[in-house]
Amino acid sequence: MGLKRREFLQQAGRVLGAIGISEALWLRLGSRYLQALAQPTPRKLALLVGVDKYPDSPLHGCVTDVDLQRELLVHRFGFVPSDILTLTDAQATRDNIETAFVTHLSEQAKPGDVVVFHFSGCGSRVSLGESPGIIENSLVPADDVLPLLANRAVNDILEETLLLLVRSLATENAIAILDTSYPYPGFPKNGNFRIRSRPRPTVGQPSLAELTFAEDLRSRPNLRPDAAVLAAGANSQLAAEQEWNGFTAGLFTYALTQTLWWATPASSFSVCFSRAAGHVDSKLAGLSQQPQIRHHDLTVAPAVNFSNLMLNSPASDGAVTAVEDGGKTVHLWLGGLSPGVLECSGGSVFAVDSSAGDLLLLRGRTGLAAKAQVLDKPSRTDGQITVGELVREEIRVLPRNIGLTVALDSGLERIERVDATSAFATVPQVAVVGSEQPADCRFGRVPETTLAETVSPHEPALSQRRYGLFSLAQMLIPDTEGDGGEAVKVAVQRLTPQLKALQAGKLLRLTVNEGSSHLKVRAELATLAPQARVVAQREPVRAEQSYRLEPLTAESEKSANAYILSMSKSSRSQCRLYNDSGRPVYFAVFCSDSAGRLSVLGTEGKDFVAGMSEPIAPGENLTVPAAGAILFEGFANGWAVSGPIGLAETVIIFSESPFAQTLAAIEAEMQQTRDALPIRVLLNPLNVARAVLEDLHAASIPGVQKVGISTDDWALDVNVWATLSFVYRVV
Repeated sequence: MGLKRREFLQQAGRVLGAIGISEALWLRLGSRYLQALAQPTPRKLALLVGVDKYPDSPLHGCVTDVDLQRELLVHRFGFVPSDILTLTDAQATRDNIETAFVTHLSEQAKPGDVVVFHFSGCGSRVSLGESPGIIENSLVPADDVLPLLANRAVNDILEETLLLLVRSLATENAIAILDTSYPYPGFPKNGNFRIRSRPRPTVGQPSLAELTFAEDLRSRPNLRPDAAVLAAGANSQLAAEQEWNGFTAGLFTYALTQTLWWATPASSFSVCFSRAAGHVDSKLAGLSQQPQIRHHDLTVAPAVNFSNLMLNSPASDGAVTAVEDGGKTVHLWLGGLSPGVLECSGGSVFAVDSSAGDLLLLRGRTGLAAKAQVLDKPSRTDGQITVGELVREEIRVLPRNIGLTVALDSGLERIERVDATSAFATVPQVAVVGSEQPADCRFGRVPETTLAETVSPHEPALSQRRYGLFSLAQMLIPDTEGDGGEAVKVAVQRLTPQLKALQAGKLLRLTVNEGSSHLKVRAELATLAPQARVVAQREPVRAEQSYRLEPLTAESEKSANAYILSMSKSSRSQCRLYNDSGRPVYFAVFCSDSAGRLSVLGTEGKDFVAGMSEPIAPGENLTVPAAGAILFEGFANGWAVSGPIGLAETVIIFSESPFAQTLAAIEAEMQQTRDALPIRVLLNPLNVARAVLEDLHAASIPGVQKVGISTDDWALDVNVWATLSFVYRVV
């Protein structure tokens, strides 16, 4: 199919970047799903299927996907639990899936009802007819069989059969979500990602029972002309799942469900769907999984009146799933939190989204499920906390010792792994894990493209081996490749500055809180050349602004294709920051490139003070850099997009308090430089990132004291800061 291992799947921490989704695409994906889910209908039905236990190709995140969808449908969209049927592992045979679709969905759904079908598992392709060139996509059930020479029949469900089932429903509010892929690239894993394709070439053909069932559906009257499908990728692309700390899930399902926890009737969906779940770490290049809508009427975003969508509840991070110990302990499902924040969330405080406003102190977590203690406060006026109540982040607690985790590539020899483990042990706050374990990046050999002498094409001589840092999808991080013959310990020493930069980026991205901040701010990213236009906008979901983000221009919407936002290296950019609150707001702007280098953006010349110690007044806005600021000799207006080709990010941090420690850390570096450019690569980014967290912690002290918790970690009050993130591809 032409996809190489190194072309497979980029890993940019957040799933949005990882699977290369643009705001425009998330808008279309989410709008179609929300439009179906949010209908005020008498009944909402769902059939959720997840298969991990295949005979020869086990997966690990498909049953979790079912849990993600089920909790979302119940707690955010008002589905009655008894109207959701789940089939997992051994239950999910071909016959059971098709029978359940007919009995649970087709025979019960009435006109106007909502119907959701979800499948997570392996996909494949099967031959139709005598010609091996005629193939069709298929879904692999739990009772997968190996075709024989005498009998090439398999138990697959044809994708066409599924579409016919959806088209046969009596309601137009039906949608199918498929987190699977069809071609097999020749390897079941790529770095830390497992591919959801059956690991064998197309050799089977549909069973007679499957063909008969499909033909019966095809002959039914009143079939709707089309079926809406949200797919994890295009037909020729791969879908993947990833292991996080304590759980594994499909990239697409986790991204989709997490953003829907945040969706509100009044919020802009271009904001909601531009922020997908995921842990932010290294930036990479390459696109291989671009979710899509398979529906001819949805090639453009549908005209939906978002303000009239009848969501079941406000934006949330999770819900109460059980109450015990006389109401003093509750169990939570935290499907709305990003994996990075979830991993560090021990000791965080959540508020119950009710009039009583009870506060919950997180005490333990297993995967997406957590246990919390109810903090002492005046008695509730309406009784104890009840199952189903929603919770939202109130105080984010982050350990002060957050480090960087490096996975050693499986291609390293034993002595190389021993040397690497020893070398990384000398780098503070860097931990080494095995190739299969969750990590922030990978360390391994750089594949040789040209060698004068080599032992074998895959085993270069020791004197020619080179080492570098890679993404979780085994994409080389720019500027980390060493020279041939470099010893492993020397390579680790050489890479230490890049490791610190990646760690600094990780810390800053852990402050991203577009889904929980209450600060009334917003930001726009614009290009000034070669074309002046606003390319992306951000605002906190829960800020309860009376305003809305202005729609992007028609030209901007036209340029936002199905992939992640792209910006040319020749372009010049600018941020416009708005303070719509009633208090002064300070800010800091950081940029990181695909190599992990972290820069800070000032206003004019060496004036990094503006924003960090001089705020934006209430109701005012400003641009960074300021209009007319000279950045490079002969160039004015905006900063030049720079760095290696690949994913880059601009992070804007607002706070109600000055960035005193951040400014001091930056000014200490600036004493070592002479140029006056308002964008500066940080020499010690880790010091600056830690200073940012110290400043946010200091700004949060009143709120933390009011809640009544005491901690030696960073404790950040979501009411006093907002971090907005723009991810884009430098081309």
